[in-house]
Amino acid sequence: MIKFLIFIIIMGALVGFVWHDEIGVWLENWRKQAEEEGPGLINEGYQQAKNWWEEKGEAWADQFVANLTSQGKQRIDQWLAERNLNQYGDQQDTAYTGGTPLFNEQCTPAARRSLTNPPAKALTATFISCRSFRT
Repeated sequence: MIKFLIFIIIMGALVGFVWHDEIGVWLENWRKQAEEEGPGLINEGYQQAKNWWEEKGEAWADQFVANLTSQGKQRIDQWLAERNLNQYGDQQDTAYTGGTPLFNEQCTPAARRSLTNPPAKALTATFISCRSFRT
């Protein structure tokens, strides 16, 4: 087994020595391709996630909350309490602009009002529409 590993190491060194320039060119081409295509792939993934949320995510979230039992809610509260977290899952002493982590200065005043007294669907819609995911 050790002889085999030594053989692999020697062969890797030999390949690297003989084809050093070619390997360098391949790596440089891959780096350039990643720099050119990376931002487009990230934006495409973001757009797909945004579209999923707008088309299916809100309904899924509403259904999930509606089906959450009182026992499930107690387990969530217990989990937060065990970790000394507030109702949003942050440290207890966390202060928020506007009194909530959902506050966004770019929202309209009407949207901000709906965040302070949110039915589940209005909260979800307002939260997503006021988020500023700029690329």
